[in-house]
Amino acid sequence: MRFWKYRDRDPVVDADGRVHHVGPSDADVRAAYDKGRRDERSRHKSHPFLALIVILVAVVGGIMLFLAIREGSFSGAGQVADQQLAVAQAEAPGVIANASETAGSVARNVGERVDGDEPPAPAPAQPRS
Repeated sequence: MRFWKYRDRDPVVDADGRVHHVGPSDADVRAAYDKGRRDERSRHKSHPFLALIVILVAVVGGIMLFLAIREGSFSGAGQVADQQLAVAQAEAPGVIANASETAGSVARNVGERVDGDEPPAPAPAQPRS
């Protein structure tokens, strides 16, 4: 059963013979829907940092669940996670020192290039065949 709608009304013909359609046009309806979507999007803005935190918590939770299933218990998973964090903590100072040495040497090389001679000119472009 179809309900009667405002858009279903027959067009009206005036005394001059011009036809007037009653109700909103398709463009008006589309514009109204688009405006409603924009209004709702502006009401429901999300914060990128909050989304990042939620994703990180979900990833950590997933990892803990995986470890719990693999180890057979949450306490075993906690021990594995603690061991991995201890290993990472022990290796971190060496990795950080290596990264700082590498960054320092790159900075020195760039400084020498700026202070000294100009860098070599780029090679001329090869013609395409």
